[in-house]
Amino acid sequence: QQHQQLLALMSSASGHNNNNSPEPLYDLALSAVVNGLDCKVPALERISKLPELPRNLLIDVYERISERDDLKDTLLEELSKLMVFRCLVRFTSARNQLLRIVASLMASNKSLTRRLSEAYEMHFGVPHTENEPCDQQHGDCSDKLDKELFSDEYSKIQLAEQQLQIAAADCSTGGLTTPKSGDINEQQQQQPHQQQQPQQQQHQLPTDITNHMSAEVYALDDLDPQDVLAIDLGLRLGSFLSEAGWMQESISVLSCLNERLKRMPPFKNMLVTRLDCLQRLLYAESSHCNFKLAQQTYSELIKLTPMFDRQVPPPLIAMAYTQISSMYFARNEYNNSHMWSVKALHHLHMSAPTRVAIDVLRQAAKSCVVKRDFARANLLICQAVRRAREHFGPTHQKYGDALLDYGFFLLNVDSVFQSVNIYKEALAVRRGIFGNMNFHVAIAHEDLSYAYYVHEYSTGDFSCAQDHVDKAVNIMKNLVPSNHLMLASAKRVKALLLEEIALDKIADGMDEEDLLLQSEELHNFALQLSLEVFGEVNVQTAKHYGNLGRLYQTMNRFDEAERMHQKAIKIKTDLLGPYDYEVGLSIGHLASLYNYQMKKFRQAEDLYLRSIDISLRLFGSTYSGLEYDYLGLCHVYETLHEFEKYLRYAHILENWQLLRGQNLTQNKSSYPAIEEDYSIDLVKAKFFT
Repeated sequence: QQHQQLLALMSSASGHNNNNSPEPLYDLALSAVVNGLDCKVPALERISKLPELPRNLLIDVYERISERDDLKDTLLEELSKLMVFRCLVRFTSARNQLLRIVASLMASNKSLTRRLSEAYEMHFGVPHTENEPCDQQHGDCSDKLDKELFSDEYSKIQLAEQQLQIAAADCSTGGLTTPKSGDINEQQQQQPHQQQQPQQQQHQLPTDITNHMSAEVYALDDLDPQDVLAIDLGLRLGSFLSEAGWMQESISVLSCLNERLKRMPPFKNMLVTRLDCLQRLLYAESSHCNFKLAQQTYSELIKLTPMFDRQVPPPLIAMAYTQISSMYFARNEYNNSHMWSVKALHHLHMSAPTRVAIDVLRQAAKSCVVKRDFARANLLICQAVRRAREHFGPTHQKYGDALLDYGFFLLNVDSVFQSVNIYKEALAVRRGIFGNMNFHVAIAHEDLSYAYYVHEYSTGDFSCAQDHVDKAVNIMKNLVPSNHLMLASAKRVKALLLEEIALDKIADGMDEEDLLLQSEELHNFALQLSLEVFGEVNVQTAKHYGNLGRLYQTMNRFDEAERMHQKAIKIKTDLLGPYDYEVGLSIGHLASLYNYQMKKFRQAEDLYLRSIDISLRLFGSTYSGLEYDYLGLCHVYETLHEFEKYLRYAHILENWQLLRGQNLTQNKSSYPAIEEDYSIDLVKAKFFT
């Protein structure tokens, strides 16, 4: 009875907090409720009745319980109940609280995410019969259903990908007009992303399509209640798990829902529902570097595209194209990534939910960065960061995500100091939500470590970079298999740092061969994994060859170093063209090898001049990397006794140092932040102009 009275007191006080008082009445009541709980039977019975509370009270109670080690097992049991978790995951305004609760349990080795995904699969998984040739994760069992549902459209599916590639190419030149959204109003457009209850979904296939369906079409209300629940919970739980950084569990839930959707009788919202499920699944698979599954999901998604323009709201199309772009970006296929991100922008309308607009802008900005279209990238990422901060606030995950991409942009435009600061803020946001042992936090540590590595390259003090990469590697070791690409990525950064630390110690007269051998082992590990996943002709593979080339140069294995650099240059040139930043980087490294170790001075001269030309084209006369090329040329000309050329480049280097110093003193950037708040239409107008 006392417990009920306290709960009633909480409820009455929840709307009347006096923030000027030392401890508001609501907090006192909340503390009293939680402090009165223990692991004895009466308290456990009270805990089991907590879900009867209003959601705003329940989430606060659960968050307080998550802070007590003695009650975490009890909380795990409560939250492992699908219907309890469904109640919380539908309470979107308290998403950050739920993320913190889950993070607290996972940090204490309470396997909530695994239990939730297993519970969903057990309740809603579709059994596979012996005669059914379905893959466990994905299959072609949807073909029969697709033919029944879209009989008149099915003949177009085989040409869908080719048609979309052509249309997407038109997009990149601004030639494709955004299709009309039909009678879909703003509220309908927001529905797939705000995740309303399936019973409230309002998107319907047009009458001219539904009239041609050869099978009976059900309203969603007429579906089996288990199917309705599977859709609602599957979309919400799958997205929450990926948002929380538990990608494998997210993949399990969304794959289970996808298989179930294929076997449901046709219903009016089937296309929108299936597409929503597939785009969420593609995000989780790509983020987890599970590219085989991602390719299968992509293929399923492409089959649905002939019906997009007439039946699917533009925000959902934009998100689907954004996830395709993200997949290609993760695979280092930058032309395809850019093409699909441009398509996504075409489908981004003023009425799109803010979350959707931010994600589309972020991914398009990243694809512009790797295409070295920095002006457009700056436009897009600044608008994404502004929207994330103003709409969600400075402690929200979406703001942290946008900051991470802004740091990536700044690092690539040579604003290294600003990049470090932005990455630090992004890491703080993510740690504030997820704690320390989390996939998203590991990525932020790695990104910050690499930014520190670039920033500290001239000073030789890599302590900050080493601290963050060690944390990234340790987290990944706990979360992913030993042969996972994300672990290999973190190890690659660690290898770069070990090499530089060894160089500094060797310069001080110390023998650090062990550090160099460790670095070689890490680089070879990353290279072999890249070859297995991406193959030889891939930008990431080329980067690993280049890293090994630099290492072998340090280890006095010059012939091997030359072969590695030449491989890197060829692959990068074939994929990115002769004037890309990555090509210039590898050319500069080979020039250094020829200049300082192999004494091939004429070849070194040609390579330095090519590297300088690329840097000036992309970044202008104050680019930091020019210093190494100018110094290298001065060494070449001094050695060859070509003093006129030596004096010329010594003067250019002196001017560079002067300009560089002025920029650093005045904190100038080639791409200053865009402070104006543009509408989506204005962003698109500027982008496509």
